[in-house]
Amino acid sequence: MVKSLIASGIFLFLGCFLFGCDATQEEYEPMRPEIYELYHSSNRLLNSGALPNYPAYLDSLYSQFSGLNSLEQWNKYLHIALFYINFNQDLDMAKAYKDSMDLVLKGKEQVYKVEYSRNFFIEGDILKGRKMFFDAFRSYYNGREFAKNHLPLCTTADLTYQLGLFKYNQRQFDQAIDYFLQAVEEVATCGPDESFNVVVMDPQRYLTTIALSYEKLDKLDSAVFYYEKAKDFINSRVATYPKKSQPLEYHFLEVAEGVVLGNLGGVLAKLGYVENAEKALLRSIEINDRPEYDIPDARTAKIKLAGLYLDQGNLSSAKRLIDELDSSIGRITLKNTSYFDILSRFLRLRWRYYDAIDEEILAYRDLSAYTKLYEENERSAEASRYLDMEEAFRVTEQQYEIAIISRENEIKNIYLLGTLIFLVVAVGFLVNVGYHLRRFRAINRQISQQNIELQDALGALEQSHAENSRMMHIVAHDLRSPISSMTMIADVLLESGNWSEEDRTLIEHIKISGNNSLNLVSEMLQVNRGIEGLQKEEVDLERMLNYCADLLRFKAEEKQQQITLSTEPVKAWISREKMWRVVSNLIANAIKFSHKGGNIHIQLVKKVDRALISIQDHGIGIPDKLKDTLFELFTNSKRYGTDGETPHGMGLAISKQIVKAHGGRIWFESEDGKGSTFFVELPLNESPA
Repeated sequence: MVKSLIASGIFLFLGCFLFGCDATQEEYEPMRPEIYELYHSSNRLLNSGALPNYPAYLDSLYSQFSGLNSLEQWNKYLHIALFYINFNQDLDMAKAYKDSMDLVLKGKEQVYKVEYSRNFFIEGDILKGRKMFFDAFRSYYNGREFAKNHLPLCTTADLTYQLGLFKYNQRQFDQAIDYFLQAVEEVATCGPDESFNVVVMDPQRYLTTIALSYEKLDKLDSAVFYYEKAKDFINSRVATYPKKSQPLEYHFLEVAEGVVLGNLGGVLAKLGYVENAEKALLRSIEINDRPEYDIPDARTAKIKLAGLYLDQGNLSSAKRLIDELDSSIGRITLKNTSYFDILSRFLRLRWRYYDAIDEEILAYRDLSAYTKLYEENERSAEASRYLDMEEAFRVTEQQYEIAIISRENEIKNIYLLGTLIFLVVAVGFLVNVGYHLRRFRAINRQISQQNIELQDALGALEQSHAENSRMMHIVAHDLRSPISSMTMIADVLLESGNWSEEDRTLIEHIKISGNNSLNLVSEMLQVNRGIEGLQKEEVDLERMLNYCADLLRFKAEEKQQQITLSTEPVKAWISREKMWRVVSNLIANAIKFSHKGGNIHIQLVKKVDRALISIQDHGIGIPDKLKDTLFELFTNSKRYGTDGETPHGMGLAISKQIVKAHGGRIWFESEDGKGSTFFVELPLNESPA
């Protein structure tokens, strides 16, 4: 036993050592719908410029929820980290919240795979903001590799898009488009059961960014094509997300349509489609120039529309929009990259307006401010413009491959050590097997010899049994005649002569004992002859049951019992005489073990290919301790009848032999003190077997 445990332990160790044993991981737990809605409502306020202190606002909203799960905590830290990266840049705070994101997912990387891969990209954004571009590339690479190895293609689309954005910010728009198109292909593999973000928000964002890239390349026809494609995509989803039942999704579609129309209007203006450009820009402003909508985008659309009016010489309309913009831009509190882009556009617009009305001093002021801001933006972009992201990826990948090769060498050494251990164990096992094999052969020879001896003993036992059975039949047959004579003499004595009461009682006892002895002799002659002389014929079972009941009705009447029958016409190929004996024995037992005035019910039912006979009484039943041995030949299950009838104990054993010889089965159901039901099931063959 100890050796077996040691061997099992060694193999378990080797299995875990060579192939790894995973610990039980936490199951994925989704975000609660109410918290999901919280993010959408707070992001609406943030995008509209109404939340200068977004982290504090988010903390106050979270205070109403208890027991946050891992995904809910991670999303909270993610949104605050993005706020400090994109809206109110504070990279130290962003790093602190990114560290919290890592801590939440520690040990759960295989459960929250999408979130874990996203952590790499957030880290890359922080490093990029710190101008640590090579380290940023390494983070992007690690995130992409993890996603490629552990996530379906659908979930890698947003990571591919993030890489494209880096190229976009480098002003490498051609290469950015390649990434964006790849993201569109990847997100197209997502099924309809994915979240709204995946099936709606992401695809329209990818299409819009492709159009922006073509616009930056001055490929305006291609830009219009993708803006129209994004607009059609948004409009095709409106019916799926009605305003009443899904207000958050409908709101996003409205905002997205406004953004696309603003971009489309700007390109149409450049192409000279003035009427269509004005219509698109006005509709964009109408949608997003509202609280909780994309007010920064509405400002951009106003700048484009005012520029269109300037180009057309409509100075009054341009002046009205410039005044609105001057008022709203002055109220901006968050100084993010979007703000500097809007401010740069606005300064250029106002410079053009003052130049158009010959206000040279004001025009020069805005031109100088615009030029300074433009140069700052260009210097910021210049720092990363000529960095080769692919080359950095290749270097990182080479380092990664070197690490893999080193790890593979370590694994090979581990495998070699494991193989040596396995060989040692295997040799020991083979030695042990050889030793036990020799012992087994010796034991096998001993068992073979014992088997021969047992076969000889069994043969002798069978011969002895046959001789005993033959002797029993001879004795029973020889006893039958004298016992019959004794019974007949008792009958004659009872019918003739005047006997005293005491003498008559003695003669009646002689007669009863003789009859009981004859019944016992008859049963002894039937033992082991259930199948001898089995001559089958077509028998009407219904008629046979009625005949048996009629013959035994006089016995039932002696105990004031009633026999009832419920039968249907059924014919079977059976031995009439032997099956009559079975049924008669079962009815006689029912009479014997039923109380005076009881009822015995006999039923015959025809099934598809079987006949079922049941004999039910409401007598003394069968105790549990006797049930298992009831059908045995020499059993201790003998019981006297309710009127003291003598038991012989062989009738049920003989009945079972006869029924089995017919290919049927016999069984019973009984409850002590409440009665018994015996069942006989016989096959209905068209001809004798």
